Amino acid sequence: MTTTRLPELPGAEHPVRHDIDQLHADALDLARRTKALATVLDHGDYSAAGGRVRTAVSHFWQAAEDLHGAFHTAPPRCAGPDASLPQLCGRRMRYLAARIARRSE
Repeated sequence: MTTTRLPELPGAEHPVRHDIDQLHADALDLARRTKALATVLDHGDYSAAGGRVRTAVSHFWQAAEDLHGAFHTAPPRCAGPDASLPQLCGRRMRYLAARIARRSE
């Protein structure tokens, strides 16, 4: 297995983490919407389609979990590509706390 390092990005900001976080949010939204569709299809003649859509929901949730894991291993802003896992997790928790605080305002 080969690993590819991202080139050093100009400035202190690593927009990759933002992209991963946005994809994670999109995957969660898609899973929620797909689950609602599966619930509608579960009734009547479309129950087989509902089961297949429900299977897709589990794939979307798994994709969201994989993206969440990718966020933890991507370089944090201002930390560089060789950051330790505790530093990554700490950064993520501070980010989530700040995002929740902004929503409550």
